[in-house]
Amino acid sequence: MLVSRAKRYLYNRIKDQLAQLGFIKVESDLEFLFTSSGGLYLYQQGIITRLLRGNYFGITRLPDDQFIAMKYVQNGTRDERSTAELFYLSGKLVVNSSPFEFRDQDDRLRVPVRVHQILFHEGFIWLTNTRQNLIWKCDLTGKIVKEWCYTESFDYDPDTTSTDAVRTKARASANYHHFNSITFHKEHMYLLAHNSAGLDKSKDSFYLKLDHDFNIVDRVEGVGNACHNLVECDDDFYICDSGNARIVHPKYPDVHLGYFARGMIKVNNCLIVGGTTITDAPEMRGRGDSRIFFVPVGASKPIQSFSLGRTGDIHDIMLLER
Repeated sequence: MLVSRAKRYLYNRIKDQLAQLGFIKVESDLEFLFTSSGGLYLYQQGIITRLLRGNYFGITRLPDDQFIAMKYVQNGTRDERSTAELFYLSGKLVVNSSPFEFRDQDDRLRVPVRVHQILFHEGFIWLTNTRQNLIWKCDLTGKIVKEWCYTESFDYDPDTTSTDAVRTKARASANYHHFNSITFHKEHMYLLAHNSAGLDKSKDSFYLKLDHDFNIVDRVEGVGNACHNLVECDDDFYICDSGNARIVHPKYPDVHLGYFARGMIKVNNCLIVGGTTITDAPEMRGRGDSRIFFVPVGASKPIQSFSLGRTGDIHDIMLLER
């Protein structure tokens, strides 16, 4: 077992170094950011550059070309509080970085827990406060103009900011849906629920269709297992069926990747999908081998992929418009 882990470590370490030097690449003029448990990265003409270190999750771009990226506090602990960083991107450098805070209507600081996705859309910042089972709609100053809960919310214990209690409450509840992804199509909003992180680990994922005031229009069941990310395509959605290591669409063939699929965007007629090695070893989830896959819409397999080396779990992908 020790020899096997040593070989895996050496293999991934070599790939990591080759990726950083630009030898593992795919020829493309696309530029995009992706986040992982190892940091915030830039993909630019086949070359990968790490911009920031840390456990980064959701990222979005504001109208003034600033970015907001979400990360876990952690500091070597199991603390799952999420912090937000506001910054500009200058070439391959992060500049003018500053904290971004969320406050309620009474101007009290609100610290979300285990945020998966953040998205700017039509003048508002939308945030999946995933561990607390909440969705926030915020203005550009970070003020929460609406907080939405589907079934049950999970808060800090009184007089403490420890997130251990939040995690324990969520995992012990049958109402913990683990909403992790949000997207907009036409006049509606869509929220994807992982749905098997709580008391019942066998539940299938589902997504909700809502208007912008969080009134529920529809609920679509059984879209996969431990799902992440939904991307509109032909008036339906590609979804990362993460637990089954594939991406799915009702009208097209399933695409089996063999990796835990998470992080996905559609550019023209091609999907860009993140994938992380499936493993039971917790230490490898944060430091294991990951890949980026390029999948044409309607195809049954990727046309190409490349190794990211030891970046750990892929969380989000965001296209940089030229």
